[in-house]
Amino acid sequence: MSQEGADRAGTWVVGHDDSAPAQRALDWALRHAAGRAERIEIVSAWHPPVYGPYPVDATVALPYDDAAMARAAVRRVHEVASEAAGRAPVPVTGVAPESGAAEALLQASAGAGLLVVGSRGRGGFRRLLLGSTSSQCASHARTPTVIVHGDQPLTETRRIVVGVDGSPNSLAAIEWAIRFAEPGTEILAGIGWDNSPLVFGADQFYFPDAQQLAEERIVEMVEAVVDRLAVDDVTVQHAFALGRPRDLLAEWGRDADLVAVGARGHGAVGAAVLGSVTTWLIHHLDRPVAVIPHGDESD
Repeated sequence: MSQEGADRAGTWVVGHDDSAPAQRALDWALRHAAGRAERIEIVSAWHPPVYGPYPVDATVALPYDDAAMARAAVRRVHEVASEAAGRAPVPVTGVAPESGAAEALLQASAGAGLLVVGSRGRGGFRRLLLGSTSSQCASHARTPTVIVHGDQPLTETRRIVVGVDGSPNSLAAIEWAIRFAEPGTEILAGIGWDNSPLVFGADQFYFPDAQQLAEERIVEMVEAVVDRLAVDDVTVQHAFALGRPRDLLAEWGRDADLVAVGARGHGAVGAAVLGSVTTWLIHHLDRPVAVIPHGDESD
């Protein structure tokens, strides 16, 4: 990988496979790189074709020239990088490792500032909103990952909705959103409280006082992050509502330019890589979604 051994915190890694969603992800990165990234690295992985088994007496031979495939992959990613460089506010490079797509992107993004991928690539089924590579990147990357959904015209990010439940991952998401935001950006910290009864049947009951306590406590956490970052030119507000968090975040995010969520929340099983709310959002929202992992996964 390029920049190996160097400080990659200022690098944005963008996955590209010549698909329309991948090009949209690259366009999103180019539009948002100014003042945020120091360089953009386009990663276009390739690997030799995999054929099914043939009988030992088969006469069909399907040879391939892996050296020629490697040269073609390198040539194509350099063409994409060259075109992007003409529109980019920062230097753009391209690499074409021989690897699986998800493996290459996870390796390239280690230590990077951001990983940007399209919602699905050339291998994705048309009916799926999220391809397997994008899903693996969101699930396993230790770097903030933006999945660029939707087909509306790309715009600057002026309104960000962040899902907050008080977990370390959600607080990392609100901090990331504040640092990412440009002056004049509005950030909404969305707090969804699921008021489903704890017990079903004749003995079902609620804790109405817990709702107010939860709101007060989570708002205090958000305000502590805002105060620590000392941001004066970014507006951070909060909204608290009863209902399923995923539905509320989808509603709040309907007019947002970006939705940011932690990799896992309080409701996630400790061993789960992604929480259920985050998993649902990255599969169903029609706008860019940022998945932010907390630095200490043991917390």
